[in-house]
Amino acid sequence: MDQTRHEGQPIGRRPTLYSCEIVENVLVYRLHGDLDLADPESLVFGRSPTGFHAVVVDLADVSFFGSAALNSVLRLRLDAASLGVTVHLSAVPRIAARVLEVTGADGLFPTHESLGAALRAL
Repeated sequence: MDQTRHEGQPIGRRPTLYSCEIVENVLVYRLHGDLDLADPESLVFGRSPTGFHAVVVDLADVSFFGSAALNSVLRLRLDAASLGVTVHLSAVPRIAARVLEVTGADGLFPTHESLGAALRAL
């Protein structure tokens, strides 16, 4: 299994917000912690989805998912879609599911119960 791991860059004094890895030609972002950020540029995905089969954003370790996080994930989706790549969400916690539902973004992403389930589906 091809697996490469990278860490997201800390923003100022904030902790790292994500890790990035490649699993079998799938770009995987694992988001961490409280993503209620005032600055919409705080969560910037640092790797282009160019050349990947799919992108999975794993939310299993997210304790809060605010509008800035939603905007970052939507921006990632648009960037990926322009390349013909689909962004999937995995392990969506209730707080993030509610934000996605209220904004109507829940229908924009294929979702999976877990990261493992997402990778198996791809």
